[in-house]
Amino acid sequence: DDDDDDDDDDDDDDDDDELQLDIERDARAADEEERRVAEDDAAELKTNIQRINRFVLPSGQEVQQREIMPPDLAIIATRIKDNLATLSNFAELRDPQHARQDYLDQLERDMAAYYGYVPDLVQLFLRLFSPAEAYEFLEANETPRPLTIRTNTLRTRRRELAQALIARSVNLDPIDKWSKVGLVIYESAVPIGATPEYLAGHYMVQSASSFLPVMALAPHEGERVLDMCAAPGGKTSYISALMRNTGVVFANDAKKERLKGLTANLHRLGVTNAVVCNLDGRAFPKVLGRFDRVLLDAPCTGLGVIAKDPSVKVRARATAPDARAAPLRPASTCLLYTSDAADEEDS
Repeated sequence: DDDDDDDDDDDDDDDDDELQLDIERDARAADEEERRVAEDDAAELKTNIQRINRFVLPSGQEVQQREIMPPDLAIIATRIKDNLATLSNFAELRDPQHARQDYLDQLERDMAAYYGYVPDLVQLFLRLFSPAEAYEFLEANETPRPLTIRTNTLRTRRRELAQALIARSVNLDPIDKWSKVGLVIYESAVPIGATPEYLAGHYMVQSASSFLPVMALAPHEGERVLDMCAAPGGKTSYISALMRNTGVVFANDAKKERLKGLTANLHRLGVTNAVVCNLDGRAFPKVLGRFDRVLLDAPCTGLGVIAKDPSVKVRARATAPDARAAPLRPASTCLLYTSDAADEEDS
């Protein structure tokens, strides 16, 4: 009898287990159904919101009215973001009555008005970049760049310079591993362009990007090097430092009024292998012969320094000089460098 009771208990346990499994399966199925319904509701809500908040281009009459009224920057900023959202998912969010170019034209007008550029420049950015990238570029230009300096190795070493400036309550760091002479300045209790170290020629206030053309030129000791557009002397003095004041560096600038500042910087930085000259580049073959290396930091649009010089937003574009004017020795190096390559032909 006891054995029969045990068998009955086992059967009851098995039934309980099966019932529990059925309950768990039903619960999981209910949870899955609830999750699916929630996702469908969320998708439907998102679709409805997109339908309600669909960006509508201003009518011609609205555009004319806004042209004679002071711009409302808050409204323009919102319109730029809504337009970008539409362009990012154009197939679903577009107005069938308007082509993509209509949205781009409105974006160009709004960006020019909001950021203060001439329309031609915004048009250039939208040709070079996607709308989202152009927006990021314009936003980045509104953020000030950190101040950077280059250690003048003709007079000191970077560690010694950093220690001296830190002692004057300057907050700084090395730029990065790619440069052994650059420092980035975060904060300073004293004017960086008036410290005793600056006046003694221990460093040059210089953007990090302008280190790169000299590093690419890679001048060697004892060479004849021409810096075609040398003022104010940052790249010239870096060339001389890499050459350890050997050979000769011809520091030329076509604008005579810029030679005074160039000469002053070369003296301050202890450059002794430079010859300052004021010649048209086409005159070099007859006057100075050939060179081992030529650096041409050509006048350009200046689009890379908008954060530092907002006047570039409305300034006319410059034309680059002809690098072929500078003759090179056989097997020598010519580096044509511009601060930006916005012009497709210049690229």
